[in-house]
Amino acid sequence: MRKGTLLFNLTALVSAQALIKLVNFAVSIAVVRYLGAQELGRYAYVLAFVYPFGIVADFGLATFAIREISREPGRGPEVVAGLRRAVLLLSGLGSVAMMSVAIMAGHDMTTMLCMGLAALSMLLSAATTPFIVVLTAREDLHLVSVHRVAASILVAMATVIVLLQEGASLGLLAVSVAVNGLMLVFARYLTGSAPSPPVVLSTRARTMIRQALPFGLLMLGYALYYRVDMIMLHWLREARDVGLYAAAYRFLDAVILLSASIGGPFYPRLSGMVGRDQQGIRDLLEGTWKPLLALGLPVMLGTFFLADSLTQVLFGEEFVEAGVVLKVLILGSLPLLWINIPNQALQAADVVLPLARMYGLSVLVNVLLNIVLIPRWGPVGAAVATVACEWLNLVLVVRMVRREFGLSLSYEGLWRYLVAAAVMVVVLWASRDLALALEVFLGALAYVASLLLVGYLRSADLLTVKRLLTQ
Repeated sequence: MRKGTLLFNLTALVSAQALIKLVNFAVSIAVVRYLGAQELGRYAYVLAFVYPFGIVADFGLATFAIREISREPGRGPEVVAGLRRAVLLLSGLGSVAMMSVAIMAGHDMTTMLCMGLAALSMLLSAATTPFIVVLTAREDLHLVSVHRVAASILVAMATVIVLLQEGASLGLLAVSVAVNGLMLVFARYLTGSAPSPPVVLSTRARTMIRQALPFGLLMLGYALYYRVDMIMLHWLREARDVGLYAAAYRFLDAVILLSASIGGPFYPRLSGMVGRDQQGIRDLLEGTWKPLLALGLPVMLGTFFLADSLTQVLFGEEFVEAGVVLKVLILGSLPLLWINIPNQALQAADVVLPLARMYGLSVLVNVLLNIVLIPRWGPVGAAVATVACEWLNLVLVVRMVRREFGLSLSYEGLWRYLVAAAVMVVVLWASRDLALALEVFLGALAYVASLLLVGYLRSADLLTVKRLLTQ
């Protein structure tokens, strides 16, 4: 496997993400079981409240810097120096703004202390950003993966210690501060020796922030879109409902992270192709949607049919109601997987403001749906709003990609995935009285075996994927 190819970078990021999710999911089960629905609701609410302010601290600067360095590698030191000053400025302002809003909202002292720890984590994360940008722009994504895995393992170990000491939300957030400090040092080590960065005036940092404004608006749209449901659940219902929703959302979070890991290696490559190889961009987009369908279809259907067992076995009887929430939420997993790479292409091509407006529209639709659905159906209503917006986003992004790149999607060979998914569903239904682990194994085996039997290894889809990944 040649270093620097999409296959190498994808393998590094996806393998790392698989390990991270395995570790994190095991720890999250312990966290959910220990905290219970009420305290988990507080913890999830704090994270949701903090998340948009964390995005303000980055404000799309990392994405903007990666694109600029990928286009003009010679400007790397200048861009990184400006990025360092800009993210520290914004993270400081974001922390102050967050604590001010939290005070005005009248939160209790424990919640305020939790948010203070989260603000400190935000500052440390901002200081780490320039080093991760350098590694990503160099396409040293295997080192980015090492950083992520190390952070995940450290958080897992520290979380277990906190739980054994009977700590709660405060302890978990204190752990995050400590790990972020260690990962700042580790990121600097991984980046290696580099020439001294040029002196950057504050005016240059402000200029960079203005240039990255479209990316910042887009990232803010992401943040509000993916967390507004938990905030509104806290306001319109109670902490227990937030806890049930947060437990079910952990499965969708896994899909979001998987999607980001798959799409991440494409961004520097697409940024370098813009303006030079329009056909290459089109080939990447047209060649990846079917493999993502092949991955997403069993995830969506399998989780849907096993939702009740998954939440009850993993989280305990207190979270049995989260099964219904998960059944709804997982229906948004397929558009989540499909949308990431087209998003990367649009950002690389400077179609950022239209993308930001699209997510702004989604936030508005999500809020309106939540206002109507949450009072009546609680976390299930929030899940319905989320799924409706995921499919709306996919429709709008596909329209933008077709207009920008002349995308044409082929539907040849889709029958293979539908047949394999149907066989998997039948096997899951037939094995519904078996142990959960055995059900998952039999369902996955049925899907893979069915794909092989209908000739996937000889299909044009697989040949296209192999060709793209060796680039």
